[in-house]
Amino acid sequence: VRRELRFTGRVVVSLDSHAHVTPRMLQHAELVTGYRTFPHQDFAETGRRAAQLLLNAPVANSRTLARIAALIPPTATHHARGHFAEMLRRARAAEAEPGIIDVSLFPVQPWLDVAELGTSVVVTATDPARGAAVARDLAAGWWASRADWDAGLLDWSTLLTRLTPAKTGPWFLVDTSDATTGGATGDSAEAVVQLWPQRDSLSGDVLLWAVDPDAATSNNESFALGSQQFPVTGTTLFQGECRFTPRGGAYTGQTFSCGSTRVLAAGRLRIVITSTGSLCADPAFYECVGLKPDAALAVQVKSLMGWQAGYGVGPERGLHFDGPGATSLHFARLPFTGARRELCPLLPEPATPVSLWQSI
Repeated sequence: VRRELRFTGRVVVSLDSHAHVTPRMLQHAELVTGYRTFPHQDFAETGRRAAQLLLNAPVANSRTLARIAALIPPTATHHARGHFAEMLRRARAAEAEPGIIDVSLFPVQPWLDVAELGTSVVVTATDPARGAAVARDLAAGWWASRADWDAGLLDWSTLLTRLTPAKTGPWFLVDTSDATTGGATGDSAEAVVQLWPQRDSLSGDVLLWAVDPDAATSNNESFALGSQQFPVTGTTLFQGECRFTPRGGAYTGQTFSCGSTRVLAAGRLRIVITSTGSLCADPAFYECVGLKPDAALAVQVKSLMGWQAGYGVGPERGLHFDGPGATSLHFARLPFTGARRELCPLLPEPATPVSLWQSI
């Protein structure tokens, strides 16, 4: 923007809180500010804040980047509960101090295999020394809570014991390893594999999802499904396009499509098979293919946290499981390279847990 367009004005950037923030970004932008909710809901609020900072923030400021040599499971970064919520409260309190303009927290998307990766605190301040102190203190406090960053994963034997009818609505089978909202392809059929033996004895309908273009467009009632190529057979309830508009607390009013789709019934399982991946964290996803998620025993979501906003429920409704896919919370099993393996928890005690960089 500056070199090619000869832009000489101010640059303020709004970022997803899972952004990978680098010194280069902070050299070229006068200010960055991040989302303050996860599951993400404050899109418009963040845009307004960025515009207000563009118009009203002091021109002369410094940006401090405190990088924590750690990867945090996204399931441990809820904005209203746990240690991340406490970090957000501390960030808002710091912004009330003289000279502090903005404090943003970035629990980076942990599956990126890029240089300089880490969890970040970014402080913009008119007083560089105070900005550095705030960034360092917040990062140190966040690092100190690392033993409590729980992924919340369940083994399938435990999960199945909890899969009983609840008066408060369906359970949510959270496919943490194949989250399309995190960049995974959605083609794992792990929940189908695990629930197939119980398909006739389940106490209610269980709505599942896998991306498989061949199976989605096939007219056969028996085929191999997903990346596991798991053999399934059943009755087709729906064929057409999975096209929906979320009505929950996130992405409301936007339209998404998963392309050609079929719904297969096998016992109490209702398996949605789509040709492409998409957002799936809203009841409209299942409703558009004729299913009723509110009346189900359980609903699969390939989303780590967004389903809580989409369905308007709390994290206690989630049953988290691991399987094949690019968004596994077992970070050590992923094919990271070089310095990526120097981050906690892959390396429990990095030599420099917190490092600081500051703009001139």
